[in-house]
Amino acid sequence: MNTINRITVLFLIALVGAVGFCSAARGDDTGGSNATAWLAALDEKIGETADGTAASPAKAEGWKKPIPIGLYLDYTVATDYIWRGINLSEFRGEGREKLNHQMTAGVNYDTGDFGTIDFSVWFEWYGANDNTSGVNSDGNLQEVDYTISWTYDLSKLCEKVPVELTLGWIGYDFPQFSDDPGFTNEYFIALALDDQTLLGEKWFALNPTLTYYQDLDDVGALGQGSWMEFGISHEFELAKCPKMGKIPVIKDLTITPSFALSMDIGYIDSGTRLAAAQYGLDVGYDLGKALGLPEQYGSVSLTGFLKYSDAVADNSSGFANLNDEFWGGFSVGWEW
Repeated sequence: MNTINRITVLFLIALVGAVGFCSAARGDDTGGSNATAWLAALDEKIGETADGTAASPAKAEGWKKPIPIGLYLDYTVATDYIWRGINLSEFRGEGREKLNHQMTAGVNYDTGDFGTIDFSVWFEWYGANDNTSGVNSDGNLQEVDYTISWTYDLSKLCEKVPVELTLGWIGYDFPQFSDDPGFTNEYFIALALDDQTLLGEKWFALNPTLTYYQDLDDVGALGQGSWMEFGISHEFELAKCPKMGKIPVIKDLTITPSFALSMDIGYIDSGTRLAAAQYGLDVGYDLGKALGLPEQYGSVSLTGFLKYSDAVADNSSGFANLNDEFWGGFSVGWEW
């Protein structure tokens, strides 16, 4: 337990140092001003009519959300359920893949100056649940997760630190099991850096994130293990491409490649080691925008994804093995 506490303290010190370093690196850089002026000039040019006169401004949106509450719902179908490099929906002799069904329902409250509070429930169904859990049951509900989190934009305290801080708790419920094996929980700390704001508009945004998970229920190989993930991603909105921004269907697509590297700190196996590298590609379609859905009804999106998890670590002596995994799926989401 003392070892875990030391790791947690060192991690928090490293995070504070990273934020300070990023703040210092930002300085008073105004390198993005030229790009901003160029975009403004381009926007003004686009706003002109054929005879060179300025076009009439578009009618402003009149709807505003009446309450500081957000709702979201997502349904996903995937070929496998991969969690921290472990395939939780595959068994010996499975043969043809059986689809995995997942759904998220959540609500958040924007407090204004004090950040955003979020609560969500995640459900996962699997048709061959009996084979993976080893429990004879008529139910296919394999897992239910409860997440409570608080997110705060640190730039409100210092505009030179464009970082979002999230503190949260996750409870994992396994309905097919009873007593202690049927539930575990952990807390997490996450930082998300807006690197384009930090380094200027000319910078190719990578949106780096760093998340630390601490088990609270003796799941790990050391009794209470930890897990850390570092990730980057970049959204390519085709609507912003000069030649694609006016093509029907294509203009409402967003392509997002991503990469994540995870570290096992006594969670699956004893000791500290790199666990897995995950490569991803998401293609999202803004269905609500394409159909002209009024803003007051929320937004609807469709997303297809492909993922590949490369097991960096050798097979462990812990409770699970890490293997190379390739999977994909499709999701539909609504947000208000």
